[in-house]
Amino acid sequence: MGLELRDIFRVWFALTLVVTFLAIGLLTHIGAGLHCVGLLAERSHHTFSVLCSCLGFRFLLLVNPQIRVTHVGDWDGLTEQGAKMILMNHTSFMDFFLFTAALPLRLVKSSHVRTVISSSLTKIPIVGPAMGSHAGSFVVYFQAKGSGFGKGDATDFSVDREKQQVQTDRMNAHIEAGGAIAFCPEGGMNKAPADGLQPFRRGSFAQAVKYHTPVWGAALYGCTDCWPRNGKVGGFPARLGVSVDKLMTPTADQDAAAVAASCQAAMQRQLDEFTASMQPKAKGL
Repeated sequence: MGLELRDIFRVWFALTLVVTFLAIGLLTHIGAGLHCVGLLAERSHHTFSVLCSCLGFRFLLLVNPQIRVTHVGDWDGLTEQGAKMILMNHTSFMDFFLFTAALPLRLVKSSHVRTVISSSLTKIPIVGPAMGSHAGSFVVYFQAKGSGFGKGDATDFSVDREKQQVQTDRMNAHIEAGGAIAFCPEGGMNKAPADGLQPFRRGSFAQAVKYHTPVWGAALYGCTDCWPRNGKVGGFPARLGVSVDKLMTPTADQDAAAVAASCQAAMQRQLDEFTASMQPKAKGL
């Protein structure tokens, strides 16, 4: 039996994904070289790498027409200059590509968007440095093998405190300089997204509390349709979507636990409303 159309889409997606990764890896390595010889400042090097990823994953979606993407929400508000934290729900490996492609280039350049990733991701050949050190990402040193990567013990978020303090200091400096940080507050891939968001990790909101940083939600839809959680590769025909909205700005009387709970409740409402709006409309009788 010949290949079905869905299988052809997946093969094409895999090929274009490899090309995209290689292109991003090459460009970010060039940027790293320019930084090493003093031709590119560290912050500019990191922002250049993030821009490469944004454009690279836009290319990936463009050449895969079986994947349709809808953008809704307050994108103008999100792109305003200044420190902010952007939360993403995490259900599939496709989340990273969709979110990065959706980032407005003006936001990346003005607020120097950085992300928080598991140290395990930084070890992937070619791609690891592009997502990690080259992009100025903040690394989480989970002690449980595979945590934060959709594997391992999904309940163990313990970290190497000594290594993590260095990253926390970097995050503080980034926020103080007016930078934006994007991350998945659930701490790992949600195995049962139909049951709602997993509890948000309180430690993720330390900077939001300390600096009264505005918190935004980026609700992602349809990623598991395109790339099932246990699938080795994605590319299935799917309708994806990204909805952005401001969740809250922490006040002086709130602690990290209160902010995490408030953000989770607000983002759950945002995700539910967006999911309902993306459902196919029933045809009239």
